[in-house]
Amino acid sequence: MDLEFKFDELKYDIVKRIDKELTDSQNAREFVSQKYDELCNKIKHLTELDATVTGFRSDVKTIEKQLTELSNRIDKIEKKMISRDSSITASNLF
Repeated sequence: MDLEFKFDELKYDIVKRIDKELTDSQNAREFVSQKYDELCNKIKHLTELDATVTGFRSDVKTIEKQLTELSNRIDKIEKKMISRDSSITASNLF
């Protein structure tokens, strides 16, 4: 009976260790899966953010081009106004 008791103890210890390893393994798997999902969500968010930033850059370049064109038009108008004012002033002198 003493030998049978020792075998039962050994069996209990082995089963207990196996259960602990299974639990640890399942917890590790869940942790890794959770971290993987978090990384996927971050990658998705960063991809969306990159697309938004790219869109903003394009918009800024378009606005910059429009402002440059508008500035050039204003410069031309100012030159015409200065030229007219100079012509009017010169004709008044004679």
